[in-house]
Amino acid sequence: MKKHLLKYFIAFFMLAFLSACSVPSSEAEIPATPTLTETLVPFPSLVPLEATITATSVPAYEVAVAENIALDFVASACDAVWSNNAYYLPCPGHLEEIGQGYVEYTDHTVAEGMLSVEAPMLITLPGQGNGNGVGLFGRYPTMVIQAGDTFRAAIGCQGDSLCDNEFALEYFDASGKYFDTDWSWYHKAGDGLEEISVDLSPLTGQTISLTLVARDQNGTSGNWLVWIQPRVVRASGASPTPEPTSAPVILPTPTKEAVAPSQAVIGGRVDSSSAPPYLNDPVLGPSPSIVVVAFNVDTGEYWHAPVSPTAHLYFQVDLPAGKYQVVAYAIGVGDVPYVTGGYTGAVPSCGQELKIVDALPGTMPAEEIVIADWNWTCGGTAYRPEKPSDVSIP
Repeated sequence: MKKHLLKYFIAFFMLAFLSACSVPSSEAEIPATPTLTETLVPFPSLVPLEATITATSVPAYEVAVAENIALDFVASACDAVWSNNAYYLPCPGHLEEIGQGYVEYTDHTVAEGMLSVEAPMLITLPGQGNGNGVGLFGRYPTMVIQAGDTFRAAIGCQGDSLCDNEFALEYFDASGKYFDTDWSWYHKAGDGLEEISVDLSPLTGQTISLTLVARDQNGTSGNWLVWIQPRVVRASGASPTPEPTSAPVILPTPTKEAVAPSQAVIGGRVDSSSAPPYLNDPVLGPSPSIVVVAFNVDTGEYWHAPVSPTAHLYFQVDLPAGKYQVVAYAIGVGDVPYVTGGYTGAVPSCGQELKIVDALPGTMPAEEIVIADWNWTCGGTAYRPEKPSDVSIP
């Protein structure tokens, strides 16, 4: 009996123990494992941005409207004769050879102040002097000026050139005489492009050869210049320019007639082939603006006569018998009042001494006097007498 009660006690004890330690039943609430829910937050939509950086355009030069152009200096650039007054220059020029000066034509560049220019123009560089010429000269073919004709252009420095220059419009008349006009404009870097205009009406009816001129003022290095749309504008309705005509030329021959016993005659011609370029016109021929002076080497007295206005530039001087040196004086340009050519007895001749001519009474020297030694071209090394103040150049 006691044994059975002990078994029941143990069994009851075990049951109570197991009840206290049991896990929750399936019916009990089991906490759920947390789950991550994906919440989609909308991203701001990409809206195309309008361009906020605008190209800063370079100011452009305003091209002239259509005009009745009688002479286009750009289109005719290489029909002109370009020189620095001592040497002829090629057109267009070569950038590797700019020491004597330079000219070219183009339709686009950048002028001072970073101004974009798209227009017909000339770019020029004047000679620097030092015995190699002064300035730049472009002599254009002849034209007949009509009432109302006007020269127009814009001028300035090219790019960042520190130019210091005189621009000018000058001309030759039908006889080849050069006119250094007051149509000039002084321009320095920073002045900005300048519009220029010249009324050519005072020359109405004349046949002239217009010349573009650029003169360096202070030996500026890299004096690059622009001539924008240089042109001669003709009044609307004006008649076309007639072609210049030339009358037949009769060349005089130096006389060898006998003269008074105490008098003599010397004569010959001036050879201008080595003279400064501006004295030789490809259309009109050599300039007749030359006077010949004969200096008596014993007394210092002198006699003079102009050359004939023909292609051969003959001259004849009546004077007392004696020994003479013969010199030709021609017009200069700018600050140069005149240039000289001397008779040395040799052709060609360059920088040689003057020859003495023995002018015998009653006749002309047997030798023909050809004045061919131009000091301007030869660097002015040989002696030449100064032009007498009372002797004028035609």
